[in-house]
Amino acid sequence: MRVYRFTLVLLALVALFLSPFAINAAPQALPKDVVAGDADAEAIQFVIGKSLLVPGSGNVFGPDNAVTRSEFATVLAKARGIQAVKPSAPTFSDLKASDSSYPYVEALVKAGVIPVASSKKFEPEAPVKRADMAVWIINALGLAKEAASIKEPVLMANDEDKVPQHAIGAMTLAYRSDRQLLGYRRGRLAAPMEGATRREIAKAIYMMMNPPKRGGTIVTAFTAEPPGFNTLVTSSGATWTIDNIIGDGNTGSDQDGFYFPRMLKRLPSVENGLVKIASSGKMEVTFEMRKGMKWHDGKEITADDAIFQLTVMQDSDVPVSANYFETNVKKAEIIDKYTFKIHLDKPDGSALFGSSVYAYYYGWFQLPKHLFEPLYKASKKSGDWNKFVQEVTKNPVMSGPFKLKESKPGEYVILEAFDDYYMGRPNIDQIMIKIIPDTSVVNASVIRGDIDFGRYTLTLRDAIKLSTEHGDKFDVTLTPTVAPDYLLLNFWDPSDLSKPHPALSDIRVRQAIMYAIDRKAISNVVYAGKADVTDAWITPLHMMRDALADPRVTKYSYSPAKAKALLAEAGWKPGKDGILEKDGLKFKYTLLGPAGSKETEMTEQLIQKMLKDVGIAIEIDNKPAHVVIGELEPHRQFDMAMTGWGYGVSDEAANYWDSELIPCDQNSWGGVNQVGWMNAENDRLVRKAAETLDPAAKTELYVKHLALWTKELPAIPLVAAPANHFAKKTIKSFASGYDNGLGWAIQNWYIQN
Repeated sequence: MRVYRFTLVLLALVALFLSPFAINAAPQALPKDVVAGDADAEAIQFVIGKSLLVPGSGNVFGPDNAVTRSEFATVLAKARGIQAVKPSAPTFSDLKASDSSYPYVEALVKAGVIPVASSKKFEPEAPVKRADMAVWIINALGLAKEAASIKEPVLMANDEDKVPQHAIGAMTLAYRSDRQLLGYRRGRLAAPMEGATRREIAKAIYMMMNPPKRGGTIVTAFTAEPPGFNTLVTSSGATWTIDNIIGDGNTGSDQDGFYFPRMLKRLPSVENGLVKIASSGKMEVTFEMRKGMKWHDGKEITADDAIFQLTVMQDSDVPVSANYFETNVKKAEIIDKYTFKIHLDKPDGSALFGSSVYAYYYGWFQLPKHLFEPLYKASKKSGDWNKFVQEVTKNPVMSGPFKLKESKPGEYVILEAFDDYYMGRPNIDQIMIKIIPDTSVVNASVIRGDIDFGRYTLTLRDAIKLSTEHGDKFDVTLTPTVAPDYLLLNFWDPSDLSKPHPALSDIRVRQAIMYAIDRKAISNVVYAGKADVTDAWITPLHMMRDALADPRVTKYSYSPAKAKALLAEAGWKPGKDGILEKDGLKFKYTLLGPAGSKETEMTEQLIQKMLKDVGIAIEIDNKPAHVVIGELEPHRQFDMAMTGWGYGVSDEAANYWDSELIPCDQNSWGGVNQVGWMNAENDRLVRKAAETLDPAAKTELYVKHLALWTKELPAIPLVAAPANHFAKKTIKSFASGYDNGLGWAIQNWYIQN
């Protein structure tokens, strides 16, 4: 199996139990039952101020209560300024002229807002369905003709197939960046046939009366230079961040951890018939692409592009940076212009999403066939891939909401709005990314107002300080992440990888190190107490979180006494200087880490002191991140190493902890099991888990895998610090989530001074 390196340094990926929480408090004078910081607070205050929806007795708004059809008709007519009318004969047989809503319903009928069914029934006391709410608003905005031209829903929701025919166009427009009339319910559902709530009505009315503004430039800052602009051939956090804005993928993951279709019409599953498993165990997955999507050069995206990218990724000659389930695809075929199918010899849960981590490789459309196939064929013939790699990474043509406009090494990158993005043209015209290596300069620039937004742009402490001292100008959110800090422990001697590490290969030593590190102290000192202590390589944000909670998975508490006892049991005795010794060997090794991160350096210093307290001497050796990530860790040239990994939320243990993934000559030193952990039972478990689609059975396999992992400790899980995400208050629709690392739903953002 051929696997290439994939590493993220301190990149987030998902909030599963916790939605992003705002540091800044919401304005006062809210109804009693509207929580401070509620995303809909501004909209609710607006409709109250306009007397469109008002609190009831005791200043209770009832944000999650249903709204009847007659109530919504009244609100909509008043909001649009449509003059009430009282015809002598009611249009609907179940609506009386004496009803308070009667003149408003009739006015909307007259204006062509409310369609009249053949039954002539209005059902005034029935909850207004979200689909009908969208239809009425879109009609009231004079967009009925545009809505009628849309034949397939484009909502990025998991229940697009539930949208009734008459509401397809309206709901599609309602989710566009220039409208934003509707949001998603938990599970990434559009819920078209569910009754709309008062908060949803408030949000829709607010956006209808205050539509997003178009135009302007927003500025952020990177401390690291992106080495290129395509993660297919460039492994870099900066590249990943940019590609999350200029790229798009088959699937996405929302801020609550639910996968949803992006460039696909729906997620493949056994239930909907797009996944088929034969009695032999062979698996077929069919992908249905959306029609009318375009590359940044204006060409339509088709199934041909998907097959071409898969071909490139399966070609062992191409130096791609990441490749997982793609190597197991035995055949791919085009069904029609917008549909393709892949065949595998065995089930693979990763394949259901287009990739195991959608945004990193095959799931992300990065290679337009019409542009790169000739160069691919020429490189294949010559054996020289330099030109191909150079062109792919320096001149990207992708399909995301923004496209690359200009870059100047060491200074800036400029992205511009893509007019033909299928979810609607972004509201903001340009994004400027300044390259500022010095974090103190970045912080000063933010406070000065030169930086408009950022994610991981500031340290956590600086972000909290920004909220405290400049909360009148900035919104700051902390989003739980899937990128814990880790201490890697090499099982093998870096001076001779054929030999076990003289100290760290001993399970008792690794457990002792785990006991010796006070992870809560790291959270308190480095991350102002906001980081969660982690117990394994996944966090409670992962789709296998139930496995993590199982009592068979070992939980370690801080105990220097236990650490010393285990080290003594392993034969390590204190020397004259207090440093442990065994067989004439000092327990003195190097801790490798990426330079430039204040938080990493603080963590290293704390670990150094904690380990010294139990007799372990550690020398900190920080080098440029590209050296650590790109050279030393991939070639297993370390004793201990600090790193932060973003695993995503999908089932991917087999992509990291299989012994076949130990970097070596056979996989061109591209494997990601960089500590060299070898355990035959673990291999069996993670491989079986990857092939198992039944949730309960998969969870049990993960329990057993995590029980082994936490016992043998190939790495020391430390803490998962929340991602800090900030934006000036003038940036509206700003939110923080997993799907886009730098800008969650950034196509929806707009500037309002």
